[in-house]
Amino acid sequence: MDSQNVGNKNPFNINIVKKKIKSALKKYENRYVIIKIPVVSEVLYGRKVGYKFRKVKLSKKIQKISASNIRKKLLDKWKKK
Repeated sequence: MDSQNVGNKNPFNINIVKKKIKSALKKYENRYVIIKIPVVSEVLYGRKVGYKFRKVKLSKKIQKISASNIRKKLLDKWKKK
């Protein structure tokens, strides 16, 4: 997802993200595809059109994960290099 220009939480553009993913998955080269997806901030509907909404129950550990904190740590680490 290219969310760099949505708010100020993501300092990384899609090209940097793709480069880092490719580097981390080097041994899996040609076994995956990286695609850019739109940022989804809300889902709206006006009548029954076949959409279903369900909540996924996640563990407390998973719920505490913060992408903003992870990006900040990565940015700090990369700036030190």
